Amino acid sequence: MDPSLASHRSPHARTRTRWLKLLHQWHSISSALSLAGLLLFSVTGFTLNHAADIEATPTVTNQT
Repeated sequence: MDPSLASHRSPHARTRTRWLKLLHQWHSISSALSLAGLLLFSVTGFTLNHAADIEATPTVTNQT
C-alpha cells in the first residue's frame, strides 16, 4: 500500500490493523511458549521412561 494513502484510511481500518498486528504478536509469543513447554515435557518424559538407561551413581550422606 502506498504510504501516502495510509492517512486516507478510516479510523476504523487503522484501529483494526493495529489490533491485528497486536493479535499476531501475541499469537507468536504464545506459540513460542507452547513450543518451549512441549519440548520440556518431552525431555522430562524421555528421562522418566528411560531412567534405567541413564547412568548415575547416588551418593548417600549421613548427618548426625
